[in-house]
Amino acid sequence: MSNLHSETLNNVIGVDEAHSISGLSAGYIKNLCAAGKILAKKIGKTWIIDKEQFNRHYSS
Repeated sequence: MSNLHSETLNNVIGVDEAHSISGLSAGYIKNLCAAGKILAKKIGKTWIIDKEQFNRHYSS
């Protein structure tokens, strides 16, 4: 795997990790994703969240 792909994958988190970082409920995080308030993409039933952007705005 190229270095670019590794860096990209290291910069994404799921809802559970976002919950662990912030203390926000998983449902609230999903609502933020759906409303476009978090840089995220839904793949199937899973939200993939940009870790850097999330940490800047929501880490506790």
